[in-house]
Amino acid sequence: MRGVNAAAPPAVTDLMGLSRFLGRYPRAVGIVSGYVVGLAMALSVVLVALQVRLQAIDSGHAQVIASMQDLQTDLRKLLDELNASYAPVCTPDNLNRLRSLMFTYRYARDIGLLNPQRQLFCTTNIGLLASPSVANEGGIEGSIGHYYLHAPLPLSQGTVQAAVVERGRFQVVMQPNSTQDTRIRYADAVWAGRANQRTRVYQSARSAWLDPLVTPQTPHLHLGAGHIALLVTNTLPGVSPISVQSVLLPQDLYQNQAEVLFGAALVCLLLGLLVQNAVTLRCQHFQSMAYRIRFLCQPANVVCHYQPIMDLASGRTIGCEVLARLDDAGQLVYPDHFIPALIADNRTWAFDAAVSTRALQELGAALPARDVPFKVALNFFPQNLQRDAIEPHLRASLLALGRTDLHVELEVTEYNFSPEIVPELQRLKADGYYISIDDFGTGYSNLGMVKRVAPDFLKIDKSFVFEMEDASLRSSLIPEIIAIAKAVHSEVVAEGIENAAQVDQLRAMGVPFGQGYYFAKPMPLEAFLAYLRACDEATEAAEAAKPPAL
Repeated sequence: MRGVNAAAPPAVTDLMGLSRFLGRYPRAVGIVSGYVVGLAMALSVVLVALQVRLQAIDSGHAQVIASMQDLQTDLRKLLDELNASYAPVCTPDNLNRLRSLMFTYRYARDIGLLNPQRQLFCTTNIGLLASPSVANEGGIEGSIGHYYLHAPLPLSQGTVQAAVVERGRFQVVMQPNSTQDTRIRYADAVWAGRANQRTRVYQSARSAWLDPLVTPQTPHLHLGAGHIALLVTNTLPGVSPISVQSVLLPQDLYQNQAEVLFGAALVCLLLGLLVQNAVTLRCQHFQSMAYRIRFLCQPANVVCHYQPIMDLASGRTIGCEVLARLDDAGQLVYPDHFIPALIADNRTWAFDAAVSTRALQELGAALPARDVPFKVALNFFPQNLQRDAIEPHLRASLLALGRTDLHVELEVTEYNFSPEIVPELQRLKADGYYISIDDFGTGYSNLGMVKRVAPDFLKIDKSFVFEMEDASLRSSLIPEIIAIAKAVHSEVVAEGIENAAQVDQLRAMGVPFGQGYYFAKPMPLEAFLAYLRACDEATEAAEAAKPPAL
């Protein structure tokens, strides 16, 4: 019969399951969360450090490329002027003119003259050579001329190797180390040349980490083959593209900023510990009733137990009191555990509505039709005893059942019996609902208020019944309660009956109805239905055994 009500929405069920799982392992979830957040923060710091380092590398590459562009621009102008305005003749006057021109350019160290066979035969430094040098071979074809990185340069005594650029009948020797300082500072390798002429014009001591060939198609960032290294490449396109490459090793990230990274690591550790503590507390909260009540207070999680109310004279079951529990993942939660959370979260009406709907649906669907009205006693929180809310709710539930033999009895404890709810109870009684004052004798209700409501039942609190056999002062008040009930035209129900002697005494005092563990404890629907069948069969057998009336 648990399937009478619709199940909770899937989203609610999923959230309940997740919160229950997290709440089951709060410390483990907290530790994992702390580690994840700490590592994520540390990774963020590393990524920021990497970004800063990459920006610095890109900036350095830009300076290397800019210095090489300055060199090209300077030499281009010189070669343009040489080929346009000067003749390749080795006369003292022409050499003087060439020397004067050379000093106006920053990157030129010497100017040489070439014969038609491209052999160097004269320089501004030495003058006419004893014999022409061998023509340079290979090299790099560039936008301003043909570069030779290690060309032999004759001196007054011997030769040296130098970087030269040739165009037409002129050769310009570049200033040694003209861009070397910038390369050393900002690059690990510099490549130049067309696709079939790619040449590494500079390399640092870290060349083992670098690509064996860098082209314009080399990506800006990629991992080195076989090494834990990030290679950073920037290329200036052109006739002879210039590519600058640097290697970024893990230790480079904290170079010159070890203190900052150490401080960031401490912050990550502290943040991880704070997150661990916060998540642990939150997960522990997931296990608390204060959190779970929002999910448990659903019709699908309400479990109704039914305690029979007996006619003490005939032994017939005239009704039942509905007592609710909550199903928390297969475990029953009793009212003393969830009611404080229910009140604190202001969910009392949702709970009362769910319980009343569930009980009426279960009883309406499973209880056999009765010859006499069967009373269903429902407990509502006092703040919910509002006629305009209760009456439409109960009327809709009863109409949906299509039964007239179920009569609802609304219980209010004497402790909560106040002048404010008297008009509401009067209106509900006028609507045809039974009114019962529960735990009567434990509060301080005004007899005048009780008369104004004229409840259908006064339920004697079990504490009076419990002490009957001891003939205590408290139990001696039962006749007074019976007298009050007669005065307000109410029937009496004794609660907490635990043995046959109490039944006999109450019956002798004129108490017509009772309930308690002597008859049955609150039980699930299936057990309650079986109990009703057994009671009906026993009553019928007793009636049949009576001798016929004369």
